[in-house]
Amino acid sequence: MESVQMKHPFNPKMVVTVFNGHFATRHSHNTRYIDITRMKHEHTMAREAAIALSQRYTYEKGVDTIVCLDGSEVIGAFLARHLSQNDRFNLNEGKNINVVTPEYDSNGQLIFRDNLAPMVTGKDVLILISTVNSGKTSARCLECVQYYGGRVQGIAAVFSCLEEVGGIPVYSLFTPDEIPGYETYAPKQCPMCQRGEKIDALANSYGFSRL
Repeated sequence: MESVQMKHPFNPKMVVTVFNGHFATRHSHNTRYIDITRMKHEHTMAREAAIALSQRYTYEKGVDTIVCLDGSEVIGAFLARHLSQNDRFNLNEGKNINVVTPEYDSNGQLIFRDNLAPMVTGKDVLILISTVNSGKTSARCLECVQYYGGRVQGIAAVFSCLEEVGGIPVYSLFTPDEIPGYETYAPKQCPMCQRGEKIDALANSYGFSRL
């Protein structure tokens, strides 16, 4: 599969690798796989991503807790730091912002254990996710946070196809506009499948596996 490096239009330090092909996820089929491994795990790039994302929320939204999905904890820690920086116009100045990750129970439901639930209940929550494609994972997290009594202030993502999920705005660093040829389809409506094109790889938030 061919791949190309894509730089953020306003910050060339943020880079994603885009693979071309026929990729199947749990909820969709996509013409591109956007690899953000480096942004999730490299200290310098995670910091740049956090700085960019924080600009949307620092002066507009109060945040007590960041709920991280899809291995975004490194970005989340930097994001908490920048959201709480000293600035008299910063709504979160000096806050001790929580950074937490829900877990999946045996039925595949997102839950917070009793020791983490107080960091969500009654708190202003920002959901941080690597990618928003169909929006189903984000919607499940939104429902989970609301079930525990959290107030979702926004959804932040590295890449998103959607501008909102469940009425909550999604702010992302990359959109399909920056990824030429990116298309996503429901599995039963995938034109690549209808043309008999084989799936190149199975993909999820951890990466992809060639077939």
